[in-house]
Amino acid sequence: MKTESLRALGLLLLMVLMSSGVRAANVDVALVTALEGGVVRMAEPAPLPVQNFVKLKSGDVLALEKGARLQIVYFDGGRQETWAGAGRLEVAASESRATGLPAPQVRQLPAVLVKQIARTPALDVHGRGGVTRLRSIATPEAIARVEATYEKLRSEAAPDDLNPEFYRLSGLFEMRELDRVEQIIGEMQKERGRNPQAGLLVSLYKKALKDARAGAAASR
Repeated sequence: MKTESLRALGLLLLMVLMSSGVRAANVDVALVTALEGGVVRMAEPAPLPVQNFVKLKSGDVLALEKGARLQIVYFDGGRQETWAGAGRLEVAASESRATGLPAPQVRQLPAVLVKQIARTPALDVHGRGGVTRLRSIATPEAIARVEATYEKLRSEAAPDDLNPEFYRLSGLFEMRELDRVEQIIGEMQKERGRNPQAGLLVSLYKKALKDARAGAAASR
């Protein structure tokens, strides 16, 4: 009887550990914030093309083609990696493991920025829009804080660095400031029309706005 009880306890513990491992493997750990050239995620039955603004999970393996450039931001720790060239990457919890690639350019992003980048209404691995939780209507003070933080980030960033825009758009979108988000992406189209990454970010939020408004209309 005692042996059977121990065996049952061991089996239960194994099931709990396996379940925890599955949940951990399904957690998003990073976001692709810039992409040029060909990059695929190794999967069965065939590799899947990686797109801008796709969230990555621990254990994902990415193959970069010659001439590719890939920028990833990790949510745990705020490590931003920019990779260039042909080779493979394995996504881990807070940084990548590379095979056949030169060392990346690495930046450590501030926590306030990473928090909002993680809430970007990103695509899944198939290029479909993900679910984004919107807060209740924000106070004027909360909106002002987002704008003030954006101005600080923008003043410290290079002109072609879109991280401040990631922060601002994500923060305002999460607070249901949809008209303001629409205004900002309109300004981005005019001011950054020659920047392909900015154009992709604009397209992402156009789709997110459309989905958010459709969802709001359906719930009335």
